[in-house]
Amino acid sequence: MLFSPELIGPQPFTHWALLCWLLCGGVLAWALWRAPWNAILRVSSRQHALLGALVGLCLIWSFRFEVIPGLHFHPFLMTTVTLVFGWCFALIMGASALLLLVLMGTVDWQTLPWTWLFSAALPATMAYALLRTIEWLPTRNLFVYILGLGFFGTLLTTFLNCLLLLGFFWLLLPDKALLALWDKQAFVVPLLYSEGFINGMLVTSVTVFFPDLVKTFDDERFLKSDS
Repeated sequence: MLFSPELIGPQPFTHWALLCWLLCGGVLAWALWRAPWNAILRVSSRQHALLGALVGLCLIWSFRFEVIPGLHFHPFLMTTVTLVFGWCFALIMGASALLLLVLMGTVDWQTLPWTWLFSAALPATMAYALLRTIEWLPTRNLFVYILGLGFFGTLLTTFLNCLLLLGFFWLLLPDKALLALWDKQAFVVPLLYSEGFINGMLVTSVTVFFPDLVKTFDDERFLKSDS
């Protein structure tokens, strides 16, 4: 989701904005430090996949629809990015895509931390948490990974992200903004379906045809297990 200064406010260094800048900067710095760069640099196909995914994010995030004045939604695709590249690279790619969109004039730099938080950080973190939950389960069914994470997992994380957005509006924005968003609550239904369908299709395709590129996919567990 993309925010505009008319919604958040024109001042980028208010109390809450400065806190968000520091929080997002710290999390992104941690991701840059912890990211497995060697795994990307030593395999050219992974580099191509990473750059291709970054370009794809920029293009897809450029297609957006306005829910209320100052708030635009776009396909997140962070479930797919997180499953293929891992949590750290999902945050890095989300930030890189938004920086490119800032240079293109599509995203306002004043609202960059809020946009990154709801477009990349929260969806990627929830997808990663769901992945760890599924890994904890004893099941070895391939469809649990493909559908449980790719489709139904995306439905869940997108719905939770929308709830967090409501909480953000309730805590930090004027009541009229919260009421305007609540009046448009029906947009959640097509958003959930489209997000689940796109991510489910992408996760299934990449896992089936290019399993070696999917960082979080354990073929020993889901493909080669006897039980």
